[in-house]
Amino acid sequence: MSTILNAVTYPPTLTEEETTNLAIALRDWSLSHGLVIRAPTETNAADESSVHVPLTLHPSPFPKNLFDQARGLQTAFNELYAKVADDSEFLNRITEELAGVDEFMSDLWKLHLEVEEITEGVPAQPLTLGLFRSDYLLHTAPTAEPCIRQVELNTISASFGGLSSLVANCHKFLNKSGLYGVATGSELLKDESMPVNPAARGLAKGLGVAHNAYGVKGSIVLFVVQKFERNAFDQRWLEYYLLEDFGVVSVRASLEEIAESGKFDPITKELRYKGRHVAVVYYRAGYTPTDYTEPAAWEARKMMELSKAIKCPSLATHFAGAKKVQQVLVDELVLAKFVPDPDVRSQIRATFADILPLDDSDLGKKARKLIETCPEKYVLKPQREGGGNNVYREKIPGYLRELNDETLWRGYILMELIEPPQDVQNAIIRAGKVRKGNVISELGVFGCVLWDITTHEIKQNFEAGWLLRTKFADSEEGGVAAGFGSIDSVLLI
Repeated sequence: MSTILNAVTYPPTLTEEETTNLAIALRDWSLSHGLVIRAPTETNAADESSVHVPLTLHPSPFPKNLFDQARGLQTAFNELYAKVADDSEFLNRITEELAGVDEFMSDLWKLHLEVEEITEGVPAQPLTLGLFRSDYLLHTAPTAEPCIRQVELNTISASFGGLSSLVANCHKFLNKSGLYGVATGSELLKDESMPVNPAARGLAKGLGVAHNAYGVKGSIVLFVVQKFERNAFDQRWLEYYLLEDFGVVSVRASLEEIAESGKFDPITKELRYKGRHVAVVYYRAGYTPTDYTEPAAWEARKMMELSKAIKCPSLATHFAGAKKVQQVLVDELVLAKFVPDPDVRSQIRATFADILPLDDSDLGKKARKLIETCPEKYVLKPQREGGGNNVYREKIPGYLRELNDETLWRGYILMELIEPPQDVQNAIIRAGKVRKGNVISELGVFGCVLWDITTHEIKQNFEAGWLLRTKFADSEEGGVAAGFGSIDSVLLI
């Protein structure tokens, strides 16, 4: 049995007929309530038809004390990354290390510096918004109790807040309907152990708070989206709650569409899209080089950065989410610069895994030695968001050799592999097919922070719900949109 379940059999054993009935009920609830994703097509275009998002049949167990710990830390992480984003000198040093080895991150920072030069260091909009997500895995050391280890912190396009709220409701419905049966393990499925997830409304609140701070009646929130966005419904739920709770209208557009129909007034600094005044720019695209295949996309990003619309995130905040920043913050002296309170700093550091650079420093030389001697204990990460980019275990040495130029290694970090429990079981339904097996769950906690980059004053700072993604234990990546994982809900134990 798993180290987190204390010898309790879970999930409850179901007959083949009961599993079929459960899968049908879950599928139909999902389709009825918008728990869906656009169907893939051969041309990668967004098809009009939709399918249910990959889901677990049961909520997955997660220790309540560690769940509470992760949620309780989110406002501290919000403030930490706001401070990092405000420190141009610190970020500039990071950029210099990545120069020549990560063209995309270098181009982002060059654009940031260009905007600063044009504005002479006086931003058109002092307020910036962060909708962050800090991701954790359970770590089970042989001689210690399970703990949480941070995988990464996302500062741009932190997804699945909309759909994750629905999964909790779906699992609660299935439980109340008696579809989980009465076999051993069903006693864990108590309503109070299956918390309602406020992520969709929480993230919409962040956008609404920023819109209110902008203060122009009738202005809109501009969702910057990918042209062929399969995950549109996750984003739509934020739009719906933004309108319902704040009376704010949202408009969706790609970078290319913004380049064509967006207007920036160099005098008033106002940004308009198709004539409508933009209060907040919310990026659900722009985090990958493939979003910038045309020069017009870069011009659109520049236009928005120059405007007085509140950015979510700004270019600096986007860059603060780089894996290199995460690696540097592992150094306690660096972390102390941003988190002077020793108690808070200790709580944050307790979630860190060991992360090493791949440069010419002593730590970089140590990393190279570890790659030679025990690559099975590590994961290699580039400066990228989205699933499918990491290199694991024994594949690392060969991958690095294929880069030819060792200077390119500096664009990666080497992270100690987190060791989650390997014997938690669940079933995942994807495209109507159910597969059972051992699974690993990753908890993401959302946070919203609005701050003034000139005075460094935090205006709003709150935790905003969570996401649980679950994959089979034999899968290395876990991204749902990338096709590796599923969306889950929490069963507190």
